[in-house]
This record gives sequence, C-alpha cells and structure tokens, in this order.
Amino acid sequence: MFDFLELSIWGVMFALAAGYLIGSIPSGVIFSKLFGGPDPRVSGSGHTGATNVFRNIHPLAGALTALLDVVKGAFAVWLVQLIFPSPWVIPLAGVAAVVGHCWPVFTDFRGGMGIGTSAGLALWQFPLALPIYVAAYFVVNYFVKHQARTIMLISAFLPLMVLPFTASPEKIALASGVAMTLIIRWASDFYRVYE
Repeated sequence: MFDFLELSIWGVMFALAAGYLIGSIPSGVIFSKLFGGPDPRVSGSGHTGATNVFRNIHPLAGALTALLDVVKGAFAVWLVQLIFPSPWVIPLAGVAAVVGHCWPVFTDFRGGMGIGTSAGLALWQFPLALPIYVAAYFVVNYFVKHQARTIMLISAFLPLMVLPFTASPEKIALASGVAMTLIIRWASDFYRVYE
C-alpha cells in the first residue's frame, strides 16, 4: 500500500524539482508578451494567471494561458512517471507543479493562484470530484460573497470530496497537498475587495 518507500531519494528529488520547474513556466507572462501587452504582474490584480491576463491583456491570451496552466501539472506527473513509475510520483510532482505555478522561480516567485494547474490535475486524477468542487464554489460564494475566502473554505474539504471516489492513498495525498497550497496562496487575497 505505502510503496512510497520504494521510490528512491533521487526519484523524490526529481519529482519535486521537475514538477516545480514545469509548474513555474510563466504562461501568463509569455502570452502577454506575445500579444504585445504589459507584464501581468504590473496589471490588474498583479497575478499571472489566466483571469488577469484575460481581463487586462487580451481574451485569447487569457484562454491560451488557461490552457497551458491546465496542461502543465498533468504533464509534469506524466513525464516524471515515465522515468520513475511509482504512483507516489502523482502527489509529489503534482503538488510541486501547483507550488511552481503559484510561486514560480522564473518570475521572482510571483505567479498565479493555482486554480488552473490544480484543475488539470483533478481532471486527470479525480474527475468525478471536480464538479462537486465547482458546485461547492458557487453555493459557498453565494453566501460568503468573497472569492478568496470561498476558495480557502472549499479547498479545506477537497480531500473529503475525493474520498468517495478513490481509496488510493497517493491520490488523497495529492488532494491534500493541493488543498493546502491553494489555502496558503489564496490567503494573500483574504482582504482583497473584488470589483
């Protein structure tokens, strides 16, 4: 069950490093420059995620940013598993990719909010839980009326949303790691007033 011990220290280090570096690919900055717009870190919310790029740079740039953000977490896991075929690569590389997206080394640790990369992982690893998360967002946000606090609250329950659909300890670890990362990341917007 806990074959994590079968993954060598080199496998662990590679999964974390590869996941983080792939997650750090600054999609929003890249597409903003390609579309001739300003750096998203100095526009709108200051985040490099798809929503800020869509609103303040160009809708197509935002859509392309979203696409790459969704793909890169799953790609990181797939790539590392080719080299180290252990199921524990899933939470290691996956969570590292979300961390990289939120705090990317290539843009002075100023990145996006982690939703796109987390969604890509969820679509692959626990797709049945994703609609529950989305529905919970709309219900909770209706009452809370604050995006950051809503995300933090429902993310805390992400492992419980996954539990009915899998008994896999590595997938539950992925959900727990992603949840913790999202809570920490969105805490920076805890007092932000959204227009």
